[in-house]
Amino acid sequence: MPARKSKQAPPEPKRSRFQSFETETICRDQIKGAPYNPRFIDDAAKKRLKAAIRKHGLVEPLTWNRRTGNLVGGHQRLDVLDALERSRDYELTVSVIDVDEQTEAELNVQLNNPSMQGEWDIDKLAGMIDEFDFTASDLGFSELDIDLLFDGDDRFSKLYETPEVQETDDHIAEVRESRAEGKRKLDEGNNINWYVTIVFHDEAEREAFMKRISVPVYEQYITGEQVERIKQA
Repeated sequence: MPARKSKQAPPEPKRSRFQSFETETICRDQIKGAPYNPRFIDDAAKKRLKAAIRKHGLVEPLTWNRRTGNLVGGHQRLDVLDALERSRDYELTVSVIDVDEQTEAELNVQLNNPSMQGEWDIDKLAGMIDEFDFTASDLGFSELDIDLLFDGDDRFSKLYETPEVQETDDHIAEVRESRAEGKRKLDEGNNINWYVTIVFHDEAEREAFMKRISVPVYEQYITGEQVERIKQA
């Protein structure tokens, strides 16, 4: 009787050739915040992030560039970790890359760019809320997120049907009214027959002019009434 051939184990799958990071556990003090990092977080959002990390822990690594020592992705999470740890004396497993500063800066933006991260399928998200009985805080949404991102969809607005939230209805109405007014002004501003262009010698002259008519220097449109203030000064 011929001997049976032994079954060979299937070959181990190869790591994707597109994976360009390794993981390593390093001391917190080895991580520097990127000085150019354009991202920021307000207190309310930081509070929600802190609650999520306290509840679930850190569920994905930060990205760190060995060559510069800079953090590439995860500045807000690192700030929250420092607050929760109440020190910088701890270790952290990070995704490690080794790139030049220009590539690092490019990745910094890409990792945080919402336009590269897809959009919400409203029906599926509503289905998840119903199936798992999520609250807004479970998902990390604020009241304004629900109103502005989902345009007042009842399936999401009901997450905030509490007595406390009823007190904010006037504020929500103001936001909607402000959005409508802003669109109206923008439409008017795009009509070439409604405005003229003022040219200054430099930025300093422009800022001085805006201060004279008591208009914020970042404002792009001013009215004839505001220019009239120069006569009255």
